[in-house]
Amino acid sequence: MARYGFVWLMVLVLGVWLSPGSVCAQEDPPDNELILELFQRIEQLEAEVRQIRGELELQRYQLETFIRERAAPGYPASPPPPAVPPVARPPEESRSQPGPAQPSSAASPAVAASTEQAEFDAALGELREGRYPEAITAWQRFLQAHPNGGLVGDAQYWLGEAYYLSRDYNAAKEAFIVLGLNHPKSGRLPDALLKLGYIYTEQGDVARARDVLQRLVQVYPNTQAASLAERRLQSLR
Repeated sequence: MARYGFVWLMVLVLGVWLSPGSVCAQEDPPDNELILELFQRIEQLEAEVRQIRGELELQRYQLETFIRERAAPGYPASPPPPAVPPVARPPEESRSQPGPAQPSSAASPAVAASTEQAEFDAALGELREGRYPEAITAWQRFLQAHPNGGLVGDAQYWLGEAYYLSRDYNAAKEAFIVLGLNHPKSGRLPDALLKLGYIYTEQGDVARARDVLQRLVQVYPNTQAASLAERRLQSLR
């Protein structure tokens, strides 16, 4: 976060340096190439900060998932080994007779849930490694394959996060809005509202950013997202 503070410090310095009434502007105009280089460095640092924020979001999500699983009723401290049932040998007269066809378990709910979790983890891995275009494709494929799955709300949020880290703010905004419309009870909704406030700020719509962040604080007052929203609101005053 020290680097993030440095970014805004540089912006402040440049703002003073380039102001019409500043002494530096009157006595010794700055070199345009130097200014351009400084802006490029600032943009690079801001990109690194966005990536760090994304990594922190991933780590927080994984920690929350782990805590929920441990707190669930019946969570075993150490799973016992599966019991192996004895093999029953059929009578001699029935060995050659074909039995009734057994239903296939290839599409059982347990197998479907395992496949859904595996695809979700794979998409999350792409995002964690910073491969944002691949992550976007993976999340889109996941949402098409599991429109009614138990992880669809989280997947919709991470799709928006992948767009946000790619700086495709319009697509990210749409993804977060879809999350609110289709999954109003999702636990990721406070984070989505926070990112919407950030996006409106990036796009220069300060009034709408303030409205979204204030609503976040009112509706979800005891969340980390609300705490971050209050900090951003202070900077928007």
